Amino acid sequence: MQNKKFFDKVSSFFDNMTNSPKVINVRKSMLKNFITEEMKTAVDLGCGTGNDSIALSLNGLAVDGFDLSGDMIKTANENASKYGVKINFYNKSIDNIPVIFHDKYDFAVSLGNSIANVEKKYLLKSFKKIFDILKPGSLFIIQILNFHALKKTNNRIVNITKNPPNVYVRFYDSFSMPMNFNILRFDESNPKDFELLTTTLFPYEKEFLITQIKKAGFKKVSVYSDLNKNKFQKFLSKDLILVAQK
Repeated sequence: MQNKKFFDKVSSFFDNMTNSPKVINVRKSMLKNFITEEMKTAVDLGCGTGNDSIALSLNGLAVDGFDLSGDMIKTANENASKYGVKINFYNKSIDNIPVIFHDKYDFAVSLGNSIANVEKKYLLKSFKKIFDILKPGSLFIIQILNFHALKKTNNRIVNITKNPPNVYVRFYDSFSMPMNFNILRFDESNPKDFELLTTTLFPYEKEFLITQIKKAGFKKVSVYSDLNKNKFQKFLSKDLILVAQK
């Protein structure tokens, strides 16, 4: 299934699967570790249903969000209304953000493994576009799974969550490049009532990402294991956090 079609499908249950209110509260708190008084504008790249965009807005920033999935954008607008925040959402992939947005933002984020959805042939172009839309001195944060550790343990189950009546199982087929990412959703009371959705992910690792980020023009890249800036451990950290400065 194409990535866009996959996330159009997932948009109808994504917030139920991930516990959206909890995600927003956690991200609101953690993003304060990077937000400074000088920052006024932010952009959420691969914004999905808008959780991180809302978290940024609740921290006082003027926020734009971009996502390839039109249905995700629709849900993001609905969620922003629920929280009473004004966010501009655009149905655009990162590499196709128009030039009118160049030099606009003080802060850019791509959280929740969003960068793993960018095809390898578009990755450098996407990083160059992110460089272009940021003001000089601005920060860009990536949160992606630590695929190096996952490959070592061969743990193909990402998560199993339950939010009645649904149970959600997220898993990989293998750790090839690219790899298949699956979501199995079924009714707890009737497991035969299920849906299986599959898309392609690109399990980028630290060294490759840093190389591509620097090729795009970023000069400094810091590495952490989480948004609390804990030390990254190649074989132990669940996530890989990269903080690049323009």
